[in-house]
Amino acid sequence: MRPSSKIRAAGWLYLVLAMLFVLGPILVTIAFSFNVDRFSSLPWRGFTLEWYQKMLSNEDILYSLRNSVLLGVCVSLTAVLLGFTGSYGLRHWKSRWKGAYLLASVSPLAVPWTLMGLALLIFFNRINLPMSILTVWISHVVFTAPLALTIIDARMKTIPKSMENAAWDLGASSLQTMVLVILPQTLPAIIAAALLTFTISFDEFIIAWFVCGFDQTLPVYIYSVIRSGVSPTINAIGTVVFCISITLVSVAQVLQRKKY
Repeated sequence: MRPSSKIRAAGWLYLVLAMLFVLGPILVTIAFSFNVDRFSSLPWRGFTLEWYQKMLSNEDILYSLRNSVLLGVCVSLTAVLLGFTGSYGLRHWKSRWKGAYLLASVSPLAVPWTLMGLALLIFFNRINLPMSILTVWISHVVFTAPLALTIIDARMKTIPKSMENAAWDLGASSLQTMVLVILPQTLPAIIAAALLTFTISFDEFIIAWFVCGFDQTLPVYIYSVIRSGVSPTINAIGTVVFCISITLVSVAQVLQRKKY
């Protein structure tokens, strides 16, 4: 075997081992979600869909799943709206403080989620706002809107300003230019940001645990259940959540790489 072939083979071996290390626990969870035995142990005792049926018939699971989906949609729409309008405003704001404003806008991404969750809990208590799905929505928007701004702004910076100038010369208003020129050009980035922010909100546990009150999201519900032991139903929930998340993230990555 030539040196180049050995290097290529070593690279593939490293890639496979790294993927097994990262995905190994997830693959085990998926496998045991189809196991007849209610205990997550070997040997394998047969294939079943019983745990998925129990998952779909459990009212607590469905309630928390509905909360997570509704929350993810609301957070995604709000974050994308703030991200797009913020990016469009930065595009036309001529100030030496523009860089500082952008840095301040994305600073919540650098704050540890535990610290942010605690700070938001104290803030909501100070203003006497009861913990509910509303407080989770506000909290998730705080750190997803900067992410949406980053994704959309990266695409908007590639749009030549001459396109806007041409639209204005033809008599289009600022609103018409934004809707008919800028929005179509940034639409793939907007969809990618929406999918990513939905996924993050749907999966997020730490901040939701601080501020959800009795309106549990799916990750918070899973945590409350696994404290007494992991059941195959939890494996089934984990499998469904993983499949949803990996699908949305994959679509978002494809859209972000799309050529214009």
